[in-house]
Amino acid sequence: MTLKKKYLIPKTQYPIPNTQYLIPNTQYPILYSFLIILTIFISSCANQLPPSGGDDDKAPPKILSITPKPNTVNFKGNKISFRFDEYVDRRSFQESFFISPKPKGEIMFDWSGKEVEVEFSKALDKNKTYLVIIGKDLRDVRGSNTLESPLSFAFSTGSKIDEGNISGLVFSNNNDRVKILAYLKEGKSAESLNPEKTIPDYILQVSPDGSFELQNLPPGSYRIFAISDEDRNNLFDKDLDKIGILSDDYKLTADTTISNLSFLLKDFEINKNAVDFSKGFNADSINYISSSISEDEKNIPPDYRMYFNFRNNDLSKSDIVNNFTITDSAANKSYRLVFNWISDSLLEVFPTEKFALSSKLKLKLDLFNTAEKYIYERNLSVGGNNSFGKVSGKIISEEGLVSPVYLKLYNIDNKFISYSQRIADSTDFIFQEVPEGNYILFAFADENDDGKYDRGNYFPFQPAEKFLIYEKELKVKGGWNVENVFLKF
Repeated sequence: MTLKKKYLIPKTQYPIPNTQYLIPNTQYPILYSFLIILTIFISSCANQLPPSGGDDDKAPPKILSITPKPNTVNFKGNKISFRFDEYVDRRSFQESFFISPKPKGEIMFDWSGKEVEVEFSKALDKNKTYLVIIGKDLRDVRGSNTLESPLSFAFSTGSKIDEGNISGLVFSNNNDRVKILAYLKEGKSAESLNPEKTIPDYILQVSPDGSFELQNLPPGSYRIFAISDEDRNNLFDKDLDKIGILSDDYKLTADTTISNLSFLLKDFEINKNAVDFSKGFNADSINYISSSISEDEKNIPPDYRMYFNFRNNDLSKSDIVNNFTITDSAANKSYRLVFNWISDSLLEVFPTEKFALSSKLKLKLDLFNTAEKYIYERNLSVGGNNSFGKVSGKIISEEGLVSPVYLKLYNIDNKFISYSQRIADSTDFIFQEVPEGNYILFAFADENDDGKYDRGNYFPFQPAEKFLIYEKELKVKGGWNVENVFLKF
């Protein structure tokens, strides 16, 4: 390690031990001098620690200077450096540092106090724009405060800086480790565009709200993915990560920008086969049956679907189905039911016709004449006219609808309430009898007309179906209509 005077650590911060108590200078002058040099060397190479004491640090770290300066052209060096206003965690910096396209050879980090020098073992390519990003995982030492959003800048080894721009939004439950991977397709084989095996040309962490903006890109055709990079290796791991795929590749020219790209990493549709599907179910007094409904469920929609989890797998399905009823005693009516066994212990139940508005229902599972000697009962009340609203709008497409569009309306607070609608012959839509609550409206062009959103495949590449999520949550109130909801495809 080469010692530079400007990088020496001040004695006031890291005092050298008083060696006269260890080895007298008069007796061992050569050894004494060696120890002093060795101590200085170790102190200069050791991890820097912040001064102790003082107020709690709640401010994120700041970059005071960058070399080369942002937007530098005709850059000839193979090093870039950063100076911070405080000590930062070195590992977090290395994990947060991205340069695109990735230079050839190794990337080395040389620390000195609050400064770091990033060196590339091989020369940078000529006439190339490089985009440097410091991701939001960078944190300081004292308070473990992270950057509020990624920081980026560009420099060029040529006479100009590319100005291509691609932006959009990622829909994910957690954006902490979500990254955009962009591959410049020119001159690459199909195998080299596999995000599972090939580091992309451009990498960017998304902002906390899921938005992203890839800047300073050269013209060309791009294949772009979004991944939740759990192991932070800038590759897609199918056993750990989620991936979002677009409906097409995109061509960027010198005078165009690409915007409003959308990636879907979250699942709006509930997975009834998931291990945690029945988490939060309401258990009965003897913990024999747990259900998605409470003991006295009010204002349910007329087409409500209910779920039941049976703890005793020895109970026969026929005993359950043959002794399960939902009745309206006031109307002297017993509803015909559909029984859908999702697994040996999980049952979905819904009526073949809608429950009457404002009706009072009795749900009963009478197992008294079986070996279980048990009766399970619940009271249900169906909402009235004033408990429901309507959601209506229009699908807008300049080219016309080339395939059916499926609309899915999801209740944010109750995962068991959702509505679907297929739009093909008309562009108008309306959802009737929507219970009060907050909703997300999801729409997709159903190219294979199977009623399910096709997420595509990353390799061999298969584009996803195009989707839209309405920009605002829809607040539905009883007796009111939510109108003029426009979805532009």
